[in-house]
Amino acid sequence: MKNVKPNILLVAGAILAAALFRLVPHWPNFTPMGAIALMGGALITNRFAGAIIPMLAMLISDYLTVVLINFAWTTPAEYFTSPQTAFVYLGILSNVLIGFVLGQVSVRKDGISITSSKFSASLLGASLVSAILFFLISNFGTWASGLTPGNPSLLAVYALGIPFFGYSLMANVFYSFLFFGLFQVICERYPALREVTVR
Repeated sequence: MKNVKPNILLVAGAILAAALFRLVPHWPNFTPMGAIALMGGALITNRFAGAIIPMLAMLISDYLTVVLINFAWTTPAEYFTSPQTAFVYLGILSNVLIGFVLGQVSVRKDGISITSSKFSASLLGASLVSAILFFLISNFGTWASGLTPGNPSLLAVYALGIPFFGYSLMANVFYSFLFFGLFQVICERYPALREVTVR
């Protein structure tokens, strides 16, 4: 396949961004993971690769976060075998699926144009829906895992998670428009990247 190097750089850049942004100080849940999941689903035509790349980004950044930042309260083995972690990854996968829909409905038909009201509305909608799905799935996992002190009800767990949802929502919108905008600029310079194909 021609023009492989820019594709590899784009994918590696997304993974690196996920790892780095989660390692530097940030507001709770204000990370680019949701946006990277949307991009994977929307822009990578091989659906398996479109799902695996965001999950790999999550895995790498999770491992670095546990080893370098959260080592005082958990180990990689404890974190990655926790049922709650499985629900977090399921939430990221749901964002990839929203990205697939965005790719089919908007990107494949009209391309990417941040200045287009039609594309911007589609991206904003995908950002909002993906944030809501991640919130519902990950907090359900927290409740189902029984890790919240006092064993509160599911609705109480959702209520406790609302402040974090606000940060996730802002991050999804901000990073989605940032990353898709950067991708648009890259596509204008490298037209072969208008649709990332992994074979």
